[in-house]
Amino acid sequence: MKKITLPTTIGALLLFAFAMGACGAPAAAPIANAPAETTGLVWPKPENLFVGFSQADLKSTWRTVESDDMKATAKQLGYKYADTNAEGDTAKQLSDIESLIAQGVNALVIVPIDADAIQPALDNAKAKGIPVVLKARGSNGKPGVDYVSAVMSDFVYEGYVACNYIADQAKEKGIKKIRIIMIQGVIGGTDVRDRGAGCEKAAGERGNFEFVATQSADWSRSKAQELIQNLIQSTNKGFDAIYAQNDEMALGATLALQQAGMSVGKDVILVGVDGMKEAMDAVKAGTLSATVTCTPKYAALVFQAIADGMAGKPVEVTILNKDVLVTPETVEKYYDLSF
Repeated sequence: MKKITLPTTIGALLLFAFAMGACGAPAAAPIANAPAETTGLVWPKPENLFVGFSQADLKSTWRTVESDDMKATAKQLGYKYADTNAEGDTAKQLSDIESLIAQGVNALVIVPIDADAIQPALDNAKAKGIPVVLKARGSNGKPGVDYVSAVMSDFVYEGYVACNYIADQAKEKGIKKIRIIMIQGVIGGTDVRDRGAGCEKAAGERGNFEFVATQSADWSRSKAQELIQNLIQSTNKGFDAIYAQNDEMALGATLALQQAGMSVGKDVILVGVDGMKEAMDAVKAGTLSATVTCTPKYAALVFQAIADGMAGKPVEVTILNKDVLVTPETVEKYYDLSF
């Protein structure tokens, strides 16, 4: 397999990632924190690198684009690469990682399904001296000890920005108490936990939120549609806003509202997260109030962390990316960031 010069290629990919923004805006520099203190790891030489990627699932466009980006970046860099799809099953993810290790991978990139359930895989990799970089989701293990680095979005910030926007829109409409529904993704992921915490932080600061319901729709458009249909009936349309933790669920909520004769903007403020093209089109059309970008295309940042480790350079334990709020006023400006 033809090798490509490491610094030049990753540098070019990083320029692209930073220009696009790893979550929709110019990517933030790594946050101030200590480099990883992981001991006993054996970093391979670049020419011997074999990366194993454990994907959580491929149920959404976001995850599919993420996997395609990882594979394409590894190919461009000339690295040996293997990936798996856990299909949302924590037991299968542990088995997948064992399989990747058996294949001889010497670096692992993992999207954990569950922040606690992933720990045995981290322990297994650490015992074998295999460096682990977490991607898109974190774990409850010790940063810099149980894994080298976590490269992901600032999920708390995403939820905070989304629910602050809801509060601003509610104020403009003269709503004093905001009756809000929060639609969660798959429970157990740090993205679900932190996007929820961000919204709750905004709600606490504003002091006028009433959470009518906080329920999971498993990142699914159809499940979110069904959930909102049920809540429309059970609450007798008694809510002012919906915060969906991804765009797929926000688009499902839109369908339920339309079927009930409710309008986004007039009757309900609806905000999602991800910055999907379909979501940005919905913002343009007025069927979605806003979305917060979170592009899945930042494999270059992951491979840069691995490159730094192989070069003996310090690797930050947390590398966060910056997000941007997309509203009817800014959708044209940020439309090219959609996926």
